[in-house]
Amino acid sequence: MAKKLPALVLSVGVLFGLLSWLLLKHHSDNLANNALQFKSTATLDRLLDKVPSAALNNDTISIQVALQKATEDPLIHSASFFDQTDQLKAQSARSDRSPSELAIFSRPIEVRETSGGRVEITVDRGLIIATHQRSTLYWLLLWVLFTGLVTYGCYRYSEQLSRRIAVLVNRLPGNSATLGDEINALEKRLEPLLALSLEGDNESSNGYFCTLVSAKLINRQRLSAQLNRDNLERLFETLDYCTLRTLELYGGHRIEGAEGTINFYIRSTECSKQHLLICLMAVYSLQQLLERLSDQRGIDLEIAWTLCSDNVAMVPIFSYHEQMGRLKQQSIQLAEKLHDGMIVLHTTLYDGDQLSTIARFVTYDKDCYALQAFTEERQLLLEKQIQHLANICLYEPNAETAPLT
Repeated sequence: MAKKLPALVLSVGVLFGLLSWLLLKHHSDNLANNALQFKSTATLDRLLDKVPSAALNNDTISIQVALQKATEDPLIHSASFFDQTDQLKAQSARSDRSPSELAIFSRPIEVRETSGGRVEITVDRGLIIATHQRSTLYWLLLWVLFTGLVTYGCYRYSEQLSRRIAVLVNRLPGNSATLGDEINALEKRLEPLLALSLEGDNESSNGYFCTLVSAKLINRQRLSAQLNRDNLERLFETLDYCTLRTLELYGGHRIEGAEGTINFYIRSTECSKQHLLICLMAVYSLQQLLERLSDQRGIDLEIAWTLCSDNVAMVPIFSYHEQMGRLKQQSIQLAEKLHDGMIVLHTTLYDGDQLSTIARFVTYDKDCYALQAFTEERQLLLEKQIQHLANICLYEPNAETAPLT
């Protein structure tokens, strides 16, 4: 690319310059011929106004004066008068320069309907052509300068672009063998990634199975009354930090919630009890983490947890927001009935017996199951994860551990 693109620009510039030069040369030659015809006609007309009468009176001096006045024009090299026998009788010529190209024009003199000789002028055609070709020369110089600057600028830009693409190609996975120019190499390296992206788009167009988790702070108003504004903001910042760290561990995503409510979701490509187990583990870990925070800060955090699941389409975006809105509304209605510390799963895909393989539940309401406990092996794993989160969120050296009052 660093060579081909500047070469292409230079070729286009040369072709444009050649065509423009041919057009300008043709136009310049036409202008020079028109100026030559105009100058010769005007000069002969002026001579024929004065020479015939002077020739009739055999006034050689007047003829000579008329010829000299004609050659005062820098384009007229010489002016001559010939009698009836075509003998030179008078002539005026410039001697200050040697013309490169002369054009001869003559016209007969009629005196009383008889031939009185003729007048002849020579016009410096080379000077006329040079005058009109000067503008063409200026344009050619401008074209050379412009083409050179554009070609150089294109070379610098294409060289930088080529180098940046080459660096990008080397960072992408794939065979390091020569694959032609930089764009072709980049396309070859991106083909596998684009194929994966297309597969991901197809999956997202089919939607995901999403579980929306809502944590409702039941004593939100009492906390606002007990804590001053700064301490309340510090508490909410810590709640957000604990939530984000837990979501990093379980692959969840925060979404907007109502006042006093924390919302996030965990998604998978298909509905499964394994997916519900991961969601329950994330909720339980965050619940235990916040209980430790509550003990550490000396405050009461009364939180009820709800899990509502459904298939959610990622595209179009309005469908995603509409379906998420329904899950939020379902969680709000369910949370109104819950008490502090309850974790309730709402699902129509599995019954209590089927859910017993992942944890122990009790039936709370229709299609609603309250979490009681995990298996002993699962509980040991959760305790390690909860301790890991506590070390990150609650026991950092710079963390504020003083009670909130």
